[in-house]
Amino acid sequence: MAKLQFMNARLWRFMIESIEKVIAEGVFVLDKNGLKLRAIDPSKIMMVDLYYPKEAFSTYNIEEEATLAVNFEDIIRIFRRALKNDTLELDFNDSHIYISLQGKGIRNFKLPQIQLPYEKLPEPKVGFTVHAKMMSSIFSDIIRDIELTGSSVTFTAKQDKLYLSSLGDIEEAEVELSTEKQNLIELDVESEDSTSYSVIYLSNMVKAAKVAESVTIHYSEDAPLKADLEYIGGGRLTFYVSPLIT
Repeated sequence: MAKLQFMNARLWRFMIESIEKVIAEGVFVLDKNGLKLRAIDPSKIMMVDLYYPKEAFSTYNIEEEATLAVNFEDIIRIFRRALKNDTLELDFNDSHIYISLQGKGIRNFKLPQIQLPYEKLPEPKVGFTVHAKMMSSIFSDIIRDIELTGSSVTFTAKQDKLYLSSLGDIEEAEVELSTEKQNLIELDVESEDSTSYSVIYLSNMVKAAKVAESVTIHYSEDAPLKADLEYIGGGRLTFYVSPLIT
């Protein structure tokens, strides 16, 4: 039986909530280096790529490479019960998953491990011309503002600024980001490109961003957007979103 323990159960709750908005089922792969998951949504518009190194876990007992197939709707119902200071413990074998939330009390849950084939997907190879790193709270606030006005968001880069804008039937919104205004940590613009994406796919990231340390956006003209969410202990959750082509 494989066993994992992580000190911050709520971090996994919010990461899985975002993943569940993209895919219904998925296969985690656990090896000597850590835990990973890579999957694409049925529409093939959004890909999710998760990696957490073994050093980030307080317990990481994996004798040989193992897979863990889950239904995210089932597992998130349990993870939503995680309290602020709860520790997450997870054991699994070929047939069942045992989840324990340990804090002021100990709550134990048992789920069947679903039968799902593991499909190894390649990492997208994209050349990006704009790179913008920001605090996760800034990213979440921007997406919530953009959601109010339209169904798409346009990223427009200048040498020292990045603009996010949305245009609805009667409303419009624009957010200006720069290192000078201190709402960006870093900005690297190789080309002043502009590309639009469906805002609903960016909205899927907001829950996971809530517990991230930072968010880095990468994009280029008419290319997929890559959003890197970085977590304590070296964890990383990456989303790729296909552009809107007009």
